[in-house]
Amino acid sequence: MKNLSDTVEAVNRLIENNVNIVTTKRIRRCFNIKSSDRSKINFIWRALKVLEEEGIISLNGITNPKTYKILIDQKIETEKFLSQIEKTKKQKV
Repeated sequence: MKNLSDTVEAVNRLIENNVNIVTTKRIRRCFNIKSSDRSKINFIWRALKVLEEEGIISLNGITNPKTYKILIDQKIETEKFLSQIEKTKKQKV
């Protein structure tokens, strides 16, 4: 969940800066994660997949590297969003 919250914070930063396109690299740069840290990069792209499933971002058509378009104009309330995700996870189990 920490990686998901970090990714949501990075998306909020991009929204603040009027950037509508999200890639793993942009999120990685927000947190100064090296390109050799594959573990954290995997967590980032999994978090992007969750955001896509929730309808916050959508695939932009470019698949390599995967580029997503931000569908909302306002910042995401991180705590509210994470609690909503946890509720849906519990319902699936």
